[in-house]
Amino acid sequence: MTQVEAERDFGALGESWKPKAVVSRNRKRALHGSQGKGRYAAFGIGDTVVWKSVATHEGAGNFEIAITGVRERLDEFEVSSPIAVVAETGTRVSIDRLGAAASLALERPGVLTYLTTTFALYLESYPLRITWQGLLVAPRDLQEIRKEYPLSLPGAGAATLVVIEWRKKVRRLLYLCDANGQALHEMQPNVQAPGFDFTAYVRWDGFRHIGHDILLADMEHEATASIVQAARDTLKAHFRARVDEKRQQMVTRWKAEQSYPFSGPPADSIEERERELFDVVALSAAKPLESSDRQARRLALRLLKEALETKPTNLKSVLSDVLELSDEQVSDLAHLLQRAPLTSVIVSARTIADRLNFLDGLDALLFDAEPRRQTLERRQLHRILAEETWLFGEEYALTGDDDRLLVVLRKHLAALGEDVELAGDEPITRLDGTEAIPDLVLSRPLKNRDNRLEHLVVELKRPKVKIGRAELQQIEDYAFAVAQDERFNQPNVHWEFWIIGNELDDYVREEATSPDRPVGVVKQTKRYRVIAKTWAEAITDAKHRLKFVADSLQHRSSRDEGIEYLRRVHARLLPPALREPEVRP
Repeated sequence: MTQVEAERDFGALGESWKPKAVVSRNRKRALHGSQGKGRYAAFGIGDTVVWKSVATHEGAGNFEIAITGVRERLDEFEVSSPIAVVAETGTRVSIDRLGAAASLALERPGVLTYLTTTFALYLESYPLRITWQGLLVAPRDLQEIRKEYPLSLPGAGAATLVVIEWRKKVRRLLYLCDANGQALHEMQPNVQAPGFDFTAYVRWDGFRHIGHDILLADMEHEATASIVQAARDTLKAHFRARVDEKRQQMVTRWKAEQSYPFSGPPADSIEERERELFDVVALSAAKPLESSDRQARRLALRLLKEALETKPTNLKSVLSDVLELSDEQVSDLAHLLQRAPLTSVIVSARTIADRLNFLDGLDALLFDAEPRRQTLERRQLHRILAEETWLFGEEYALTGDDDRLLVVLRKHLAALGEDVELAGDEPITRLDGTEAIPDLVLSRPLKNRDNRLEHLVVELKRPKVKIGRAELQQIEDYAFAVAQDERFNQPNVHWEFWIIGNELDDYVREEATSPDRPVGVVKQTKRYRVIAKTWAEAITDAKHRLKFVADSLQHRSSRDEGIEYLRRVHARLLPPALREPEVRP
């Protein structure tokens, strides 16, 4: 600037030479700003600002002037007389007496990185240098991947999304830039991408012409909403592709070094989804994993797998304590997993698969010759079923014990005979110290809307006992006595009593298939109903309830998988024939 230009341009607010110009005078760079307000931004940093500018005077060489302003008098600027100098043309701004907020911001680590991401596109457009504390701002040296995507905006002109992934941690931002890459506004990208350090840039000349409305982009202003949404959709697609690409690369490396905790192809679609989820989590921890040695990496990956499969609540501690991810990274991943449909699908799919496997395992326990012989006294069965009450109806999967109900059942237990106990009582032992397991009565209350209570009571019969007229009369007498008890003799209480065994005699079978009642119901009143079923029928009914979901998941269970499930979940309760074989040295 010459003295004349300085006195003109540093006059009243709004007087600027830029509205009539397109590019800078000497370097021919695109200009930003036109209302003369930019000079006042410097006073947001410090109290005193000095512009020293060198300009060429035709035939006389280069001269320097100084323009000085202070915060206390923003409408007054002092312009010095020109002094001849041997220096290149240009302007240097010095800001003194920094404010507390500015000092704190400038002293924080990461200023150089912020300058790098902010001016990344602008430095691509022009051959200029930016330094910070003697260090050069060099975006290309820190870029890992750079991708450009055209954005389709009918009637809005050409726009481009530039995605830059960095080799170091950066603050994730979405920059709105003009066609020359000048960042005009920054906002949150609102994209979940654990394991990636990135910034994104929307390059569109329309941002220059919408004025201050660009500041409302975070509020989905109509001037910017469509292009910002298009950019975010494209950004999500970019990282979906990058996750797949990076996952394949990592898994290949980990398999080669035998660190990957899975072996062979997935057994079914559920395991395939579990591996996908595991890979997403592992990808978020890629940097600390890759920086560790093979042994530590192998252990960390195993811990991640076990946390996801058995104790998801431990996942956070594995990520933070073992892999030393920051709170921000852990929170980012947790947010992704909470919102990701894949997570809920896998949880639901695993529940269904476990139930199908349990049914096959129960079938082996009840009907295979050796396990059946070893479990005649139901040493294990009633304990197992107390944890798998969904077998008798989905509504009973989430219920809890009711102490009052147990008292009532115990009071009327004599109706079923002496050799009966309630689930949850201490085991009965014989004189020789061995455990005697009688027939079992399971009880589970279900509280639903309208304050209605429904109770399920199940009596199990030994395989050698065929359920006949006498057994049926016992459970009916018991049902009547319990349902009439003064503590539950209310219109909002309904009872369901099951008697279940391996066989029904002809009389009970006839009663259980009466055309005027649902299949299995042998007696029904307003207060209760009695159901007689075989184990085969109960297992078939449960499989039928799960069939649609199982088919959708393409899951096929088998006897071996069923036994494996029993060993994994109910190992301590299994008869010798189904326990893991001992490994002898």
